[in-house]
Amino acid sequence: MTYRFEFLLPFVLYLIVLVVIGFLAYKKTKTMEGFHLGNRQLSPWVAGISILFSGSSGWIFLGCAGLGYSMGPSAWFMLISFMITMLIAYTLIGKRLRNYSGLLGSITYPEFFVRRVRSNRNGIRLIASLAVFVFMTTYVASQYVAAVKALKPIFNMTDLQVVLLTAVVVTLYCLIGGFMAVCWTDFVQGMVILGGSIIMCVFLVVEAGGFGEVFSKLAAIDPKLLSAKWATWPLILMFWTAGLGGVGRPHDTIRFFALKDSHSARGTAMVGEISLLFNYWTGYMIGYIGRVFFPALKDPETIFPTLLIEMFNPWFAGIMIAALMALIMSTIDSQLLSAASTFTEDFYHTYVNKRASEQRLVWVSRVSVVAIGVFGAVMAMYMTETVNNLVLFATAGLSSTFGPALVLSLYWKRLTEEGIIASMLTGLVVSVYWFLSPLKAITGLHESAVGFFFAITVAVVVSLLTKPLPSELVESDFEIIRKDYSGEEMAKIDSLGESYGLN
Repeated sequence: MTYRFEFLLPFVLYLIVLVVIGFLAYKKTKTMEGFHLGNRQLSPWVAGISILFSGSSGWIFLGCAGLGYSMGPSAWFMLISFMITMLIAYTLIGKRLRNYSGLLGSITYPEFFVRRVRSNRNGIRLIASLAVFVFMTTYVASQYVAAVKALKPIFNMTDLQVVLLTAVVVTLYCLIGGFMAVCWTDFVQGMVILGGSIIMCVFLVVEAGGFGEVFSKLAAIDPKLLSAKWATWPLILMFWTAGLGGVGRPHDTIRFFALKDSHSARGTAMVGEISLLFNYWTGYMIGYIGRVFFPALKDPETIFPTLLIEMFNPWFAGIMIAALMALIMSTIDSQLLSAASTFTEDFYHTYVNKRASEQRLVWVSRVSVVAIGVFGAVMAMYMTETVNNLVLFATAGLSSTFGPALVLSLYWKRLTEEGIIASMLTGLVVSVYWFLSPLKAITGLHESAVGFFFAITVAVVVSLLTKPLPSELVESDFEIIRKDYSGEEMAKIDSLGESYGLN
């Protein structure tokens, strides 16, 4: 009984801290910009870590650790791929997107694309809302599945109990505190994750007798665990192309909207990439070294909780379970808020009540958070895929739908409304088709790359065949967004949205 209590106490205290952060952030949620973007006052430190951990999810300690456990160095291709593409996303997207979203007065992700092409129609919003519904709810459900794998063996809870506990806590602080609560909890959770996972890796290496003993014991289990040369070309190709899923996802890209200024984008990139380096590789190493101690687990994705139960001091184990839940919740909260903002602004405000007040829209957002949280929880009870597969599918769908349109919006002046619509629809359809098609296994190409390639190609072709915006208008936009701004300069850019008649 004492052992259970020592696990439980730090975990419960951690959950209480998250809810308290939600209450502290409540004062910044009185307007739509406050609820969904924290009044655009995010610092580089908070933004960089929040971007990372809103996208990392329970995949790090479950999916990534499971890959390290079962495949060893062959999993490196995926980790390196994500690191490269995330660095590109940080450096090429951050500054321009902060400037452009402020210039256009955009609060939600779909709204940015609508205003980028000065549209007064609803095609972009409809497709974006559909993509968010399909992929975000899958993503949320995958994190509930991750929570089940983490908590069930430790606290002897049922699947339903774990899902309900996770859903209630994360929905509560997201519901109360909005975007700032999400970002600050991501930051706190990120610190717990980075510190705890490093300590855990060091302990496992020492306990195994050093790296020499680790490699010797792994060789005895399976020689393939010592080298990446055993990976097949289809597997390597799939892992390399999966990395494109890190570009343009709404739930982490929206952080760039909220930076206090575009000059902060560089600091955000540095913080995010360094955190990513430690986060991905400690997750991998926990699974890889864990194979030494538990060489025959039925489900490799349970190596993390198994190590905690069997090998670690229960007080530390309780903190690390909190760290795992940090990853899971930091993704769920971002998904909930991103989906809620899309539903509120791009569906309710556009189609149901165009004259809704700020207060009404904020409350619709809160109701949306609850509804999406419940729907994801119900989906999780019927999921049979692994956490790794679910996360990669949802990531691929979001990136394929939004990534090509985002990159072209920031760098190609000739992009048209029809091009964005065609790109989003192509990315959505192709990524789902490729995930279900046998062509994925035959070619080794992940749906992230296939969807992205087709979507960007279609966007270019359709844009060239349709009428562009006036060249002087786009030239003016691009002249503004390519520069660095801070302080009063950034405030002036944010105020320009009114001059376009957009706010």
